[in-house]
Amino acid sequence: MALIDCPACKKRVSDKATQCPHCEFKLAGLSNDERERELQRMLAAKREKIVGQSMLALLIAIAAFTYYFIQQPLPETWAAKISYGLMVVGLVWFVVNRVRLVFVKRSRS
Repeated sequence: MALIDCPACKKRVSDKATQCPHCEFKLAGLSNDERERELQRMLAAKREKIVGQSMLALLIAIAAFTYYFIQQPLPETWAAKISYGLMVVGLVWFVVNRVRLVFVKRSRS
């Protein structure tokens, strides 16, 4: 029994396995064309998931900014601090997801 690299997640799996235990990519019973299509489908699903997360992060940041702009809480109140925190968390999460998206797109180029 030899170990091979999974084409999708690059983790080590048995050459006897029918699918990767890490990412559930089908390893056995597929032609090269089918395997390539399956890999492209999995990468597209991963990209869609990351885009959805980045949009959620941006929505959180925009909602916090809108609340702060409309309500104008005093700077030292808990409402202002929560607004600042959510703006920062949302923007950082957005940037991290966009960087992840660049790496996912670059991985198959």
